[in-house]
Amino acid sequence: MATRKSKRKKKARVFSICLIIIALVLIVGCGLYILNEKKTDTVVSNITPTTTTTIDQSQPTENNSEEAENKQESKDDLFDLFLNGKIDAEVISEDGRDSLNASSLDLEGDEWDSYHFYDYRDVNNDGDAELMLSGPYGYSFFDIRDNKVILFEDGQGTGATCILSYYKDSYWIVHAHAWEEFDDFSMHRYEGSTLAETIRFGSDEDENGEKYFYRSLPDSDEIEKISESEYNKLIDCILQD
Repeated sequence: MATRKSKRKKKARVFSICLIIIALVLIVGCGLYILNEKKTDTVVSNITPTTTTTIDQSQPTENNSEEAENKQESKDDLFDLFLNGKIDAEVISEDGRDSLNASSLDLEGDEWDSYHFYDYRDVNNDGDAELMLSGPYGYSFFDIRDNKVILFEDGQGTGATCILSYYKDSYWIVHAHAWEEFDDFSMHRYEGSTLAETIRFGSDEDENGEKYFYRSLPDSDEIEKISESEYNKLIDCILQD
């Protein structure tokens, strides 16, 4: 009897040990599974922001490029409408504002007072091309402002022609006044619609009939006398277009 009881106790102990081993295996397995899931979630959360940032950074460059193209296309369309007589240009002058239709310019004519298309050029140094027409008194310069065609510089007569020059890395619009005894040049440098700088120079005669040469002082209407060689250098610089 004792022998049978010992055998039963031994079998029960072995069975208990097997159950403990199985339980430990299950616990360890579950723990490894949970740990692996946490690692996976951490990797995914670290990757996601990087992908989002890359997509966002590429968007502004494309938008800026499209806006610049649309802006130039819009200006070209308005210039075409003006040249075809479909819309008027607004004229800015010392006397105020007026309107101008291209049909009055005789763009296809051969008369001395006819106007003709000359070029598109960034004459006001803003990065966009403006419209240039050539006429009996030099050039006429048109810009687009507030979705309107604006004539902002123009020749005023045989004694006040309007020309374009490139001086000190910028375009300058020059009004040239020339007579037998003297001449006077007013150079205007624009930054967009703003007149940023003006230089005036020329030649004249004093009360004794002696010829002298002058230029304006910086940011002033006052003038100072200069030598003839300095005067010639200014002439050579501005009359190059």
